[in-house]
Amino acid sequence: MLVALVVRTWTGRETRALRDARRMSAKEFAAHLGFDEKAVLGWEKGVSLQPRTQQALDVDLARAPEDVRARFEASLPVTMVAAGTLGRGSAGRTEVLLESLRQREEFALLPYVPPVGAVERLEEFLASSSRVYLLSGPAGSGKTALTHHLAGGLAAKADFQLFAVDAWDPAALDVAREILRYGSLPGGDDALLTLEAESSSLARTCVVVIDGIATQEQLQRVGRQVDAIVRQTPSPRLRFLLVIRTPPTVDTSAHPVLTAACFSPAGARSGPQPFACAPWTLVEARSVWDSSRSGGPAFGELPSSVQQLARLPLYMQLVRAAGRAGVTTSGTAYGLIEECVCALLPAGHHLHEQLGDLAQQSMRELIPSTLATPVTRGHSTPLEPGTAALVRARADGKVEFVHDVVGEFFLARRLAELLRERGRSASAISAFNELAVRAGGSARARGVFELTLNCLDADDPGLLAAAAVSPTISLGTALPLMLIAAFEGGCGFVSPEVLRACARRCEQDGAVDLVRALLRFPALYSALADDGPLWLLGVLRRFGVAVWEAVRECVENVLDAASVRALLAAADLDSGEEATFLARHAYLFSGDGYARLEALLGHESWRVRAALAHSVGSGQSTLIASDVLVLQRLVSDADYKVRAAAALTLRHLPTEIACRHLRTLLCDENWHVRDQALHAVLVADKNDLVSSALEVLTTDATWSTAPAHVQPNAQRFLLLHNAIGQREVTRGTHRALFGLLRESRTGWTRLPALVQETLLRTAAGSASWLVRREAEALAAPVEEASPREDSREAFRRRRGRRSLQVALDMQDIDDALSVARAAAEAGADFLEVGDPLIKRAGLDAVEQIKRAAPETLVVAEMMSADWGRDQVEAAAEAGADVILLIGPSTVSSVSAAVEAGRRLGVPIVLDVPTTQLTQRWIAEMERVGVDGFTVTTNIDLGIASTAALARARTIRSRTRLPVALSGGFSTTDHAIIGSTDWDILIVGRAVTDAVNPVTAARRMAELVHANPERHLR
Repeated sequence: MLVALVVRTWTGRETRALRDARRMSAKEFAAHLGFDEKAVLGWEKGVSLQPRTQQALDVDLARAPEDVRARFEASLPVTMVAAGTLGRGSAGRTEVLLESLRQREEFALLPYVPPVGAVERLEEFLASSSRVYLLSGPAGSGKTALTHHLAGGLAAKADFQLFAVDAWDPAALDVAREILRYGSLPGGDDALLTLEAESSSLARTCVVVIDGIATQEQLQRVGRQVDAIVRQTPSPRLRFLLVIRTPPTVDTSAHPVLTAACFSPAGARSGPQPFACAPWTLVEARSVWDSSRSGGPAFGELPSSVQQLARLPLYMQLVRAAGRAGVTTSGTAYGLIEECVCALLPAGHHLHEQLGDLAQQSMRELIPSTLATPVTRGHSTPLEPGTAALVRARADGKVEFVHDVVGEFFLARRLAELLRERGRSASAISAFNELAVRAGGSARARGVFELTLNCLDADDPGLLAAAAVSPTISLGTALPLMLIAAFEGGCGFVSPEVLRACARRCEQDGAVDLVRALLRFPALYSALADDGPLWLLGVLRRFGVAVWEAVRECVENVLDAASVRALLAAADLDSGEEATFLARHAYLFSGDGYARLEALLGHESWRVRAALAHSVGSGQSTLIASDVLVLQRLVSDADYKVRAAAALTLRHLPTEIACRHLRTLLCDENWHVRDQALHAVLVADKNDLVSSALEVLTTDATWSTAPAHVQPNAQRFLLLHNAIGQREVTRGTHRALFGLLRESRTGWTRLPALVQETLLRTAAGSASWLVRREAEALAAPVEEASPREDSREAFRRRRGRRSLQVALDMQDIDDALSVARAAAEAGADFLEVGDPLIKRAGLDAVEQIKRAAPETLVVAEMMSADWGRDQVEAAAEAGADVILLIGPSTVSSVSAAVEAGRRLGVPIVLDVPTTQLTQRWIAEMERVGVDGFTVTTNIDLGIASTAALARARTIRSRTRLPVALSGGFSTTDHAIIGSTDWDILIVGRAVTDAVNPVTAARRMAELVHANPERHLR
């Protein structure tokens, strides 16, 4: 195959070695690729290749066997593998590819309009230290077009590589090698090590775009390799942009380093947040349509259903390509595609069958096993490349669909046909269940599932209705997905009988997704008639908070006034769940709904009254007289927790009303209420509220004696508004200053330039070593600074790299400082400030240890995973680099701790209780965002503590995060030290009680850092 002998001709010529090795003529090569001979004219003379030809070579090379590609790499001249060529080579190839793409017919029908904020968001990513950027969106939303726009528009700021997952061979995928090949560099014996060396010499950022990820399997396969690359190549200039089709939602938690390296906008409270390519608004769609219209109807003349569908660029593209024939009155995506296909295809029914064969052959993995059938239907007439803008020729001469959705349409037609053939049989129900399971992990399967339902609904709705009420239909996957697709696609098979049958099945366990899907249907309540209120309240009691949002939307969008009154009349306010729900959403029950308001205001449970405060401050209703009276009562409630909930509503209230209550709340008898009110002012940042709060804080003498846990918020407020000079500098001032500087370093908070300059000047004169250190790091040039947002990524890279952690579980701070210096000198990776030392010396011990060994990472052992946020803040403000949480914990508490860790740039490591040694718990903690796990051993167990290594082995087999192991180990524990079942070994007395800690620590460090195979002999 000649592709093995073709080199990228950046300089406009080929090397003599390659010309001599040529095995076929230009004419033969053109025939091999399916191109006309003219496409390669001049190639043998050494001139630059035509863009179309170069793209063909690139694609053909990517699809070549590994041995062929290896020969290609071996033939590259030395001048092309010099250091620093990865970026230049990538830029040149991308420029050629983009030029080729601009010439495609399918991109010429509509002007490209990037989503609002898309370019700015990527520029923010390029300016950050994050390594991975996620881009998501439904099929046809313009994700690929956006990446091409970014690669062209930001070429002055970064180099780009453009890949498509479908062009790679899954069985032989090596992303590192593909990146090198794109830049015309050989992979060598170990492509990952070669890429590490090449990326370290990049002159500027190189963004690797991997497009077309449409299944969970593809995300796992690509994510695993990108995770490995980010682990191995710490260069901040090598970055990735992953383009993922949704639904389902994106979950990267299985790839720890990738997840930690993902970009999130400033202040994001959760994990990785992809930039979502959403459909255009009607205004945007109208603008795009009318600006590209040359004859034909204006956007406003299209049927409203077509206008809604045309908000997706792909569907507008299809309507434009089909002309007037595509302006259908169908309200479904399937109907729109069908109308456009009929308008585009030339006469001859066989083309539908051939396109169905093509879809079946290219997506055979999506076909349920019970519907398996031979691909060909006997129509052997070759498809014309480019037929009616539905298919196009690949570089290898084969035909593919111009867009995944077009192929999914033809596969859906084929599946619908096969399902009709099987009728109301067990095999048909099994097919629905199987396809639904695949749709849960594949956006492509989800698209096929929805289009198949639309097709069947048009031709055989009875079959779908029978499937929906079948006793063997899956309540957890297939039935909810059928209902969601029916609601979004406007299917008619969901009759009142089907709704009632589905509602009855909600009494079964595991039906929460079915409840959420059912509550979308306006016809549900009328189908249930008089049973509606009791059914709705029943699912509230059965599923609780899990269905609150779905019930809220039902009440807000479906129920009329009479139904609301019936619901309220049937509600049992003695039930805490029902009363709390009604109070939390009291804004929905205006008018007659307020008849029971007094009962909620006087409810004996403070949670119900606090829920009323959340309702008033939800921002989902216009404040009315009743709300004002409710707020007045809540602000003066006897329970401080209710007043605190009312304080948090200030940020959502009209300024006049908020100011009216602010002074009362800032002067409350309880500091928690005051702190919540001040937090609301900080978040709202409204001038009138700020002025009122400043007046109280600078005139009310009690604020000068605020407790330690309230001072940081107060001092933060004064620092941000340059009012700190009016108060005495306190410990809270240092904590607040440290927090603001650290958050600015992590990118969590974007401070105005003048505010940051003022804070840096203030910090320079601070008595706190940690504050001064933080200011120096923030003021340092980017090249010299060590951005805190990299800390979680760096910690997760500890997986498989064997680190030593010395636990300073000591009684005396002076002894601990002596051992800390010795351990740091000996090469310990971590110094753990244990709970005994913190209890004896306080959190000041953390700072003292950090000052004694500033280049070694300090771990603070906090003996309660509850109050997670407070534990993390206290330890980070004391100088901890890593926080270990030990003790019983809840998901909400760990989530709060992780959020604080992201904000302050410290990894969170969680002790694994023996009772939680399950795959489910570990996966849940990974999704929450912890950065590692620890197996701790009770020191009092002594010789009875034999299970630590087995527990670590189990945990490590269930996660790719680092796992730390403790258990009273010493240099004589050869089996432990030589084990590969841990990543961080924690030792204590073997070092801390040694007569010569330096010698003991050095010997342990040598053993830990050595190749573990040495100790297994």
